Amino acid sequence: MDLTTDVPRSPYAMLGGINFLPRAIDKARADVAGTLGEYRSREGRTIWLLEFLEIGVNEFHDAVATRPTDEAMWEWIAAQMRPRTPEEIADYNEWMWSRTPDNDRWTWEAFRGFMEEIGQGHRQDIVRHFDRLDLDEGREVPEGGRSWK
Repeated sequence: MDLTTDVPRSPYAMLGGINFLPRAIDKARADVAGTLGEYRSREGRTIWLLEFLEIGVNEFHDAVATRPTDEAMWEWIAAQMRPRTPEEIADYNEWMWSRTPDNDRWTWEAFRGFMEEIGQGHRQDIVRHFDRLDLDEGREVPEGGRSWK
């Protein structure tokens, strides 16, 4: 994965029923390859994901280095992570999907500033970080944002 020339998968993409996981894998693969570019793979939402899975960030990156497919990664993750009920996974997905500056480390001023920087300042309907990431990476986002359900 070369994130100096491409973008990671949408935060809405799922693996094992868990949102953001394919994106975290893409970023970790790029990190291991030295092609991370402006992305970050050892902080932010990736850390929240790994905390939910109860997998260390270094362990995750080491696993990505030796498992070139999503299937191999999921097999490893499923064996390493703390077992989660479908309800816990649904709650986690909702928590990640619903993050806005109201319940995150960002301020609305910073969020709106970023939207301006990416040429999307007119999109006052966009309030969630997942939608902001998709817009920044050139994916279409419907009026009011996406729903992960």
